[in-house]
Amino acid sequence: MDPHPFGWLSLVPPLVAIFLAILTRRTLLSLLVGIVVGALILHHGNPIAGLQSAWVDYLWAKLIDEDKRQVYTFTLLTGGMIGVISASGGMRGLVNLIVRFADTRLKGQLTGWLMGLAIFFDDYANMLLLGGTLKEVTDRLKISREKLAYIVDSTAAPVAGLALISTWVATEISFIDEGIKLIDGDAKPDAFLLFVQSIPYRFYTWWALLLVPLIAITRRDFGPMLKAEIDMLSSQKPSNEEVASAEQLPESSSWLNAVIPVMTMLVVVVGVLYQTGYAAAMGEGEPPSLLEIIGNGNSYKALVYGSAASLVVALLLIAPQRLLSASQFVTAILKGFYAMMPALLILWFAAALAAQTERPKFDKDMQMTQNGLNTAGYLEQVLEPSLPIEMLPTTIFLLAAAVAFSTGTSWGTMGILVPLSVSLTAAMLTAGGQALDIADPILLSVVGSVLAGAIFGDHCSPISDTTILSSQSCGCHHMAHVRTQMPYALLGAGLSVVVGTVPVAFGVPVWLCHVLGVAALIGTLFLIGKVPEQILQEADALRANETAE
Repeated sequence: MDPHPFGWLSLVPPLVAIFLAILTRRTLLSLLVGIVVGALILHHGNPIAGLQSAWVDYLWAKLIDEDKRQVYTFTLLTGGMIGVISASGGMRGLVNLIVRFADTRLKGQLTGWLMGLAIFFDDYANMLLLGGTLKEVTDRLKISREKLAYIVDSTAAPVAGLALISTWVATEISFIDEGIKLIDGDAKPDAFLLFVQSIPYRFYTWWALLLVPLIAITRRDFGPMLKAEIDMLSSQKPSNEEVASAEQLPESSSWLNAVIPVMTMLVVVVGVLYQTGYAAAMGEGEPPSLLEIIGNGNSYKALVYGSAASLVVALLLIAPQRLLSASQFVTAILKGFYAMMPALLILWFAAALAAQTERPKFDKDMQMTQNGLNTAGYLEQVLEPSLPIEMLPTTIFLLAAAVAFSTGTSWGTMGILVPLSVSLTAAMLTAGGQALDIADPILLSVVGSVLAGAIFGDHCSPISDTTILSSQSCGCHHMAHVRTQMPYALLGAGLSVVVGTVPVAFGVPVWLCHVLGVAALIGTLFLIGKVPEQILQEADALRANETAE
């Protein structure tokens, strides 16, 4: 039986989704069209059977899927918790607690970075809260609005993407799980464990986060950002006319109103992971390691319990303080739910599209029980002779960056590319009949590359929602933010390839790649970066000498 009955047509649905997203910049519509096209191909062009299958076999099936329902629930509950603590002023109180220590340009930049790390659970909340709160501080310290927007934007998505507790984690794990389902055989890796082990291999994400404090500590800038900083230092007012932030921020309340619900989520998630993982791992013989316990834990159950507990704690903590009325509580929760809807729809549609690309399944009588395009199998057949597997992480990183840049969405990019990337890599690694090793650096690097590449492309894209939101919340002109941030993003991405994805695929230890990458970041800053204060001092000295003469 032909293992690839659809041939090149198996590539059409994801390619249609990618190209339509690039052309229309509407990820949801593009994913939906890709699903319909895939169903039509699977039913040999029959429009009635194809449309019925698109809804019944894929969209409806993924809407009621138990794992997916837990992901949807976690995302909504987390959004509700964020809505409550934001509306009550708890997050503003946490920000205000820390910004009082910012009394120099160095401390101001580091404060913004540290606050970005602290608000790790959601990139939107991060940008809105930090941008709206820190503008007054950075204006007073003569830090340009472009620099503030860069600090906020380059911290928000990377920290949310890396954090084990965030509005991103369930979605990232779900996309990885969709790819794992496409892998042949019964011995498949755990999605949560693969997610965790890939964290060190997300070179761009780590180095984008690290570059922010390095620039602050070395006091060096380059490119358009250097000019923006010089203009701000030499002016008597902000370098940009302040634009209205995307949301009017509430008055601040106690920072504990933000910290306690978030810590509750963290404790409950870790506790449930440990409890469920220990029970599962103990059945395998020897006492399990911590990594085995976490890997065997029910991550979806842990996330749902954690998000539910955090929302309940937020309500019980804030209600007695009479900061919000009953109707305001309801409004805050509904706003939090609404803010998560685009992510939920992308997750739903991407899961349906990924399901179409699976390998067909047959029962013992060789009757087909599930139709599928076997896209990963066809890609493996085509790419294996022409693309060295060592170049796969770099290729995936660049592809994810291009799609995210063109579409303006890291979530949509991950939804389209993560399942295919995981299944393709597994197919190429096991092509010789060997078992799949979850700790294989190429597999981990591919997972890290597609997640990091999506964030890189999003950072550079002028149509990205995070780019727009960070510039608006910081009172920075949108395109000024794009121009000043892009050289820093390109530096991190270039080094991610040269001393990251390429060497690690050829056997260089991941820790050594990070050492080389950090050294290269610092060296580049000293090689091409300049201190804006020093440039102004030299210019003033030159003018003074000319006047004296």
